[in-house]
Amino acid sequence: MTTIPDEIPPSIAHQVFVARQPIFDSGNQRVAYELLYRSNLQATSAGLVSGDTMCSDTALHSVVSIGLDRLTAGVTAFVNITREHLLADLHKLFDPAAVVLELLESIDGDEEVVEACKRAVADGYTLALDDYDGRASLDVLLPFAKIIKLDVLDGDLARLGPQVKKLLARGLVVLAERVETSEVRDACQQMGCTLFQGYVFSRPETLDGRSMSVEQVTMFNIISMLRDPAVKDAALVDAFRSNPSLSFGLLRIVNSASFGSGAVESIDHAIRLTGREALSRWLMVMLVASAGRGDPVAGEAVSQALVRGRFCELYTIKTGSGDASTRFLVGLLSRMDVLLGMPIAQVVVRLPVSADMRDALLHNRGPHASVLSLAIAYESADWSQVEANGPGTVTTLPALGEIYGDAVAWAAERLSGVAA
Repeated sequence: MTTIPDEIPPSIAHQVFVARQPIFDSGNQRVAYELLYRSNLQATSAGLVSGDTMCSDTALHSVVSIGLDRLTAGVTAFVNITREHLLADLHKLFDPAAVVLELLESIDGDEEVVEACKRAVADGYTLALDDYDGRASLDVLLPFAKIIKLDVLDGDLARLGPQVKKLLARGLVVLAERVETSEVRDACQQMGCTLFQGYVFSRPETLDGRSMSVEQVTMFNIISMLRDPAVKDAALVDAFRSNPSLSFGLLRIVNSASFGSGAVESIDHAIRLTGREALSRWLMVMLVASAGRGDPVAGEAVSQALVRGRFCELYTIKTGSGDASTRFLVGLLSRMDVLLGMPIAQVVVRLPVSADMRDALLHNRGPHASVLSLAIAYESADWSQVEANGPGTVTTLPALGEIYGDAVAWAAERLSGVAA
């Protein structure tokens, strides 16, 4: 049995990556996130503890140190659990009410595992079986599990039907993972699956072809004006006054922020007090949020856009590798094609973006491309690409997991402010 390390060596902790992927219910409401994590430390030794186990332990500790609330905004977290985690009771790092313990497909139902599952359930934890394939060695674990995850990518859905039926007959919840099209999602729901996870939710097809609202067009125009030094404040005031809801939003933002003690009641005063850069940033957040209004799947894509933009910004600040505000905009705009239902080239042409920004967004080249690629790889848990696009040595950069956690928390706070 592995012992839980009292401390995490900083050289190891800085090499742990933690990302998340949303899980939706039958009504397309996000109900949980699966946390995806990994350490890039190669096999080594640490006393009597193997390198692989130390990496594994460190990953769980890092999830705790970053904070579940920051990573999941308070919803349930599916936490991957290896056999070593389970036997060592490492899941006790987490509140049973906050997590689902997802037993990886490498686990079989041997005697030690069965006893560990009994302990976990007795302690109030919910168990899920990942990539369930129906093999006989897992039968003894089914009485302890509540959720079964089925990989439906390239799967024979007709063949999965009887398997889903048997699982449902046992009172188990079936989660379809790696769902890539709406057709597969609908077929899985018809079979009886009630939870869903996969790439289809990162590019919601319900938004395809959506036309921009008058408010969104107005925000695009005002953002362009804000970023143009030749535009006078009087023109900005007129632009805001042409849209009462945006005027109200501007005043609410300024009055809720730390800009001073007195209330702001005029548009021109608000513009001067806030500043063009900060105001442009707020409008971008409002623009992104407006695209996901009323659609829970699109709302998750909105959150992803804000996280990506903030991740690019924070990474740039930490590494001193460029202009952080520009990187924020690059990350944010990289999701606008999905959110607005139009090609990214049409989004870019509406804003006065630089040639370097255009190259990153349209052609994946130039000084911003590697940071954008890093953000996309990180949120997809493509760890090989994270290492390819990240720093050469981890000692030059705080843990990417910390940056990601900060970005998630920032996005949740901003979305809460816009919705208030």
